[in-house]
Amino acid sequence: MIPIPKDILYCVAETPTGELIKASDAHKGGSYACPACKQSFVLRRGKRKRPHFAHKALSPNCTPETALHHSFKTLMHEKIQKHIEQSLPLKIQWDCSNCGEIHTGNLLKKAVKVQLEANLEICRPDIALLDKDGSTIAVIEVVVTHAPEETTLEYYQQNRIAIVIYSLDSDEDIKRLDDEVLKPDNVSLCTNPKCLKCGNKMTKKYLEIIDASCWKCHAPMKVAALSSRLWYLGISDFSDSDIQLANQKGCFLKSQYSNVEKERYIANTCRKCNRFIGNHYLFRDYVSFIELEREELDAGYYCHHCQ
Repeated sequence: MIPIPKDILYCVAETPTGELIKASDAHKGGSYACPACKQSFVLRRGKRKRPHFAHKALSPNCTPETALHHSFKTLMHEKIQKHIEQSLPLKIQWDCSNCGEIHTGNLLKKAVKVQLEANLEICRPDIALLDKDGSTIAVIEVVVTHAPEETTLEYYQQNRIAIVIYSLDSDEDIKRLDDEVLKPDNVSLCTNPKCLKCGNKMTKKYLEIIDASCWKCHAPMKVAALSSRLWYLGISDFSDSDIQLANQKGCFLKSQYSNVEKERYIANTCRKCNRFIGNHYLFRDYVSFIELEREELDAGYYCHHCQ
């Protein structure tokens, strides 16, 4: 169980026709009910608090957290259903925990049907997206006070079901449904290509061209380094294409023998005095020195499992 969020008000009500309406769009004197317990609501608009609803009579088994969870998943279901009916893409963007990149895509690329609380036997996700064969390909879980059980997450993973999670801290999170691009808090899917050798997801890599100077003779020199969004790569991770691109950008990468490490490797080399920058000093004196100007180039992908 996660801590109960603070400052949650009843922000959504149900109209007599069964539609959900936000407190900011409701009007005084209207007939409204709680979407969770169906008891009568009264609209409150004051100067101290944002517009919200309150029960006319005490409803001890109903909480704002329960109502928020119900309202958010219902409105999300309606939003997805409209996009499916109109054959419109639904853009989604997320920070990938696997590679550190920001991914974008169409949530409905393969989905043709959406269900609220679909019965998957072992679990009932808040929202399920189904493909043309009726198979569940993705689920959306709305987390207010309870996160999905570990057994549920394992079931999704074993059945290759993508997990989209919204973590709500306030009733104002309902506004996130108005965004043109969905921005959930977590998505289990990484869109990077798979490694042909091991089958794991590859990581985007970048070639940094740093404007620096030689540590020995102080002559100006371009210094090359490889990185991903999660970490910096070592000298040994330079591919032939990385070396070619770096040298085209003014760097001088060539094979050098290190007396310290007792091995030969490709290193940034000064064209004037032929001194080179070792792997340790490359990061300490150049990469981590953020004041140095640099250019970042797309260098494709690499597999940190194989390398």
